[in-house]
Amino acid sequence: MPEWIVFGASALILGTVVIVLLVLAFQSAAPAEPVAEPPGAVRQLGDQFFVPVEVENRGDKGAAQVQVLAELTIDGETVSADQVIDFLGTGETQALTFVFADDPATGELVVNVVGFAEP
Repeated sequence: MPEWIVFGASALILGTVVIVLLVLAFQSAAPAEPVAEPPGAVRQLGDQFFVPVEVENRGDKGAAQVQVLAELTIDGETVSADQVIDFLGTGETQALTFVFADDPATGELVVNVVGFAEP
């Protein structure tokens, strides 16, 4: 009789593990989705302007080599700067700072994620 109790408990545990693995196998995960948030408040130190930017991965998978591009256009001339984040995990946020010689308030500043790799 004790053998049947152990057998039943083992079968129940094994069945539960198999069901969980099947559910996880067929569950779809959203791909990595790194997004650059709008730039924060610009700080001026001397002749340089520091622009803080946060990059967040809104996907269900990690992203590697996330390239973020900031372009400042003033009077038709564009200055660009880029930075690379090595790895951005699911739901993770990374803070970056871009430095410009001109005040971003006098032009148009656009910050975007331009590429990433799937690790």
